[in-house]
Amino acid sequence: MVKMQLYVWSPALGAPSIDPKCIVIESYLRVLELDYTVVHANDPQTSPTGELPLLKHGATWIAGIDRILSYLVKQQFDANATLSPAEKADYLAYNALVQEKLYDCMLFTWYADMTNFVKSIRPTYAKLLSFPSRYFVPIQLKKTAKSRLAKYDVEIISDDTTLPENEKDEMKELQRTGWHQMYRLARETYHVLNDKLGDKKYMFGDSATTLDCIVFGYLSLHYYPDLAHNRLQHILKEEYPRLARFCDRFQQTYFSDQKDVEISEPSDDIPSLWRTMINNPRGFLSSIKDDAVQYMSSSDKKKKRSEAQLDFERKRIWSIAGGVTFLLAYIIYNGIISVEVVDEDDQYYDDDDNQDDYVYELDE
Repeated sequence: MVKMQLYVWSPALGAPSIDPKCIVIESYLRVLELDYTVVHANDPQTSPTGELPLLKHGATWIAGIDRILSYLVKQQFDANATLSPAEKADYLAYNALVQEKLYDCMLFTWYADMTNFVKSIRPTYAKLLSFPSRYFVPIQLKKTAKSRLAKYDVEIISDDTTLPENEKDEMKELQRTGWHQMYRLARETYHVLNDKLGDKKYMFGDSATTLDCIVFGYLSLHYYPDLAHNRLQHILKEEYPRLARFCDRFQQTYFSDQKDVEISEPSDDIPSLWRTMINNPRGFLSSIKDDAVQYMSSSDKKKKRSEAQLDFERKRIWSIAGGVTFLLAYIIYNGIISVEVVDEDDQYYDDDDNQDDYVYELDE
């Protein structure tokens, strides 16, 4: 069997990765005991869609959590193979809950809490990222979080004046009032997952499934990071110890030292945004125009798209726009005055015969 290569954000904050989606996919590969190596890419521009994780399987590249899971199932690597139809329906419902609610709560405590952002999150990303990405990627992530949290009427402002300065008194006040709607949302989501887990080892029994990988991926970044304000960690430990034990059990079983995998170098044929931009700048800029036109299409067409599709398109456009901005700034700063441009007839990929090898379709 061909060994897979997984591109992820590095471990950080006491968790297997600083990104929950990367933890989900690596958890899935480990649960199924698949043969793979890891590349600590630490740059979403590594991916053709501007997001990690990215999986290479033979000549095929797949980007994004949902597309990777779908691809692995199609390749008959299915962690849900033993589930009944009713359990598979439950999986879909809980999966949607986790990927939305737990992720939003994580974004809130990482980016809306300015103390956490300044003291913990921004410095952590600065260590993982290379120059000059360390200076603008954390700010870009914060802006993306602000946009996603807008539906909750969340403002990205300092919160230090709204709670007691003493941590013990602060936690008492937090437990008494919930303090903020996002912590109430976290509790509600924990409660649902806690009831689902019950006294079982995993969500559907004694064996880990895809849902366990997803729950662990997102919950681990609530539980393990020791942030300046570790409120989510405190709630899990004190109010939902069963979920805390689930995280520890999953981590010990699948991410112990004996389970470490080989760290590999990036592949030479990685279809990154940078490679496309350098090899075919005119085609690259043309793809930006096509993405923008598609995203700004009529409202009727937008209604037909799923929220996942719209989210994907927004991420891609912002990622590409950020890349172009950095490239132009680099060119101006270094006095570069000419760029080799290929003919208009050249395709987005160097070899038309290999186009099917790059899989980054929109989620259905």
